[in-house]
Amino acid sequence: MIFDFLKKYSEQFDGASHRDIEKGISSSSPSSADEDHIHSSTKETADRMTRRHFVFHGSVQGVGFRYTAQHLADSLGLTGYVQNEYDGSVTCEVQGPPYVIDEFLRRLDNQRWIHITDMESETLNVISDETSFRITY
Repeated sequence: MIFDFLKKYSEQFDGASHRDIEKGISSSSPSSADEDHIHSSTKETADRMTRRHFVFHGSVQGVGFRYTAQHLADSLGLTGYVQNEYDGSVTCEVQGPPYVIDEFLRRLDNQRWIHITDMESETLNVISDETSFRITY
């Protein structure tokens, strides 16, 4: 069932979200030049890697949050994980260049069913051998 939900609303991942349409913005996806910049693996980018730990509160469980986070992180070249917590929050660790993490957060907050009311954040040490973003349970 969740896969049908994600399929039906998949245009919001890569295309314009409902908030962008209301504001008259045509797309929330970066241009190809932006994507090249985001995915570059130059020494400068590697030196600027950071890891952030987030705890999201609000309508963040049962709305496709983890699958959305995984899709966005993969599309932006970020690594880390996301998981639901027993108190109704969602924990997420994201690793990559700071400006890409900011874009990840902006896109995550711009989804139709996800409503983040509060977010805790902490900077952590980079995990150098991490290669993917995953959903953990």
